[in-house]
Amino acid sequence: MPMTEALRELEERGEPVLVVDFDNLSCVEATVSNVSEWGCRLNGDQVTELRKNIGIRLPGQIRLMKAQVTAVKKGSASVVLPKVEAKVSDKRRERRNTVKIPVVISDRGGVTEIKGTIIDAGPNGCKILAKDLTSLPEEVMLTLKQFDKPVHGEFAWRSDTAAGLRLVWEEGGMIG
Repeated sequence: MPMTEALRELEERGEPVLVVDFDNLSCVEATVSNVSEWGCRLNGDQVTELRKNIGIRLPGQIRLMKAQVTAVKKGSASVVLPKVEAKVSDKRRERRNTVKIPVVISDRGGVTEIKGTIIDAGPNGCKILAKDLTSLPEEVMLTLKQFDKPVHGEFAWRSDTAAGLRLVWEEGGMIG
């Protein structure tokens, strides 16, 4: 059920919601009113405690609905709901860029080496394509022609032919 429909049902029943404020870590009960496509109003004695970033817990739900408070006045808070929810599958904290960079992935001792290609990269991670990635340990070294020294990486996930790596930057970016 879409967020606005669920909120409209609560408004009709007058059932309270639990509101968690992520900025000041407070938790208050409120009732919902004035539901629209853009958001709603939260009413209650304690809503003046709310700051900007909140989560609304609907009765019977275990997940919070993300929202932002735009104004608070005398027991009432105006709330905006996000238009599009972020994909659950994308847990990255940063944007990745599509690339095509040859790389050699090896264990820390350099005994096992596998040639592959980095296909997307960001400051703290990358995705690589290569064969037999499951034969490597959790911690690996990435050797790129552009760098003087290898970069330390840890598998976040992997299959036999693809993997996501967290990059561990030490002493200016490389292990040495």
